[in-house]
Amino acid sequence: MTHPLLAELERIERNAWEDLARAAPPPFAAAIGLETRRMGGALFLAAAKIPQFQFNWLAGAGLGSDDGACIGEAVARFREIGQTKFIVQIAPGPKAAQMESLARTAGLQASPLSWAKFCRETRNAPEVATSLTIREVDAADRTIFAESAIAGFGMPAPMATWLSQIVGRPHWHAYVSLDGDTPAGAAALYVDGDFAWLGIGATRPEMRRKGGQSALLARRIADAAKYGARHAVTETGVPQEGQPAPSYRNILGRGFGIAYERPNWTLPS
Repeated sequence: MTHPLLAELERIERNAWEDLARAAPPPFAAAIGLETRRMGGALFLAAAKIPQFQFNWLAGAGLGSDDGACIGEAVARFREIGQTKFIVQIAPGPKAAQMESLARTAGLQASPLSWAKFCRETRNAPEVATSLTIREVDAADRTIFAESAIAGFGMPAPMATWLSQIVGRPHWHAYVSLDGDTPAGAAALYVDGDFAWLGIGATRPEMRRKGGQSALLARRIADAAKYGARHAVTETGVPQEGQPAPSYRNILGRGFGIAYERPNWTLPS
């Protein structure tokens, strides 16, 4: 059965990423080969110089009036820019089987790693006990936010140039967790109407297991309600057998329910 909020759960995530791409300073965007465009009803995002699935994907194929032609178009573009680390995300809508067939025709196969999409109402936000302080930041602290995020994700230092641009940007709210005066982690909130997307959550390796991400989730749920959203949305990888899944557990522990799992399609390894 198709989730009743499928279209909105997918839309808020795509809109957040599309705006994040717009925020990239032009010299930085050119340096990493960043491009984003609408293909039919889907969103195409690519970073030719970054061989990571997180920055190279197509999302929204087969949703609404989209006929799936975007899948072949996206695969062709990824090949053109020399990017082999990319995914085509196929949400479990009424056209999912058709989209999977088109993905196979384009030379893709289902990846063993799919994404779990989570949703909860923003009312009755949870409370989390932690020794860390959670603070929303303004432009004066944009560097602290960005550097904490990339340290938690293990990204190269230049990525901070990009992430820092969302601080103070319309629809966006940025947060840091602090151990005293020492930055511990970071997270972001994107609010658009009734829906809020929770993303860019990361903790510095030396600051983990202090409840920082759980507290950042709780704060963003509460703030999403304050800023007018009724639903909070996020996602993470479905746990693989034998591997730890702290993000997955933290999300469930903050009252989110699994809306659905979203398969990723990619090139055969």
